[in-house]
Amino acid sequence: MSVKFRLIERKNLGKDAAATPRKYYAQAVNNGYVTFEELCNDIAENCTLTSADVKAVLDRMNYQLDKNLRAGRIVQFGELGNFRMVVGSSGATTEENFSVSQIKKNRISFTPGKRLRVARSQTSYEKDTPQVVEVECNRTHLD
Repeated sequence: MSVKFRLIERKNLGKDAAATPRKYYAQAVNNGYVTFEELCNDIAENCTLTSADVKAVLDRMNYQLDKNLRAGRIVQFGELGNFRMVVGSSGATTEENFSVSQIKKNRISFTPGKRLRVARSQTSYEKDTPQVVEVECNRTHLD
């Protein structure tokens, strides 16, 4: 399987922006959604766990991720990868001039484990071709 993409025209933020103010960039096209229910059922399939067991473990893991990330720990999530908190701030001219109020936003950074890194490196791509559907109707349309 391959990941589909479409081209989106955007403002060029590169060094050649003066010569070429707009460029086309690839954007992944999502191919559906897997609900939490489906994910739990798929994990529980062919093992001794029930979907409720899986939900309970994932709920507890979410609680533990929250607790440990807020404590400043890197959380290893087995072969899935690692989660850590990252902060961004405005700069200060000296260490003494820095205040906690200069921290503007934080985010959670995920570093994939080996299997996901391999999957990422082996991904193929194909351009999405939108399907045009023509439907005849008996209504009057204004031009």
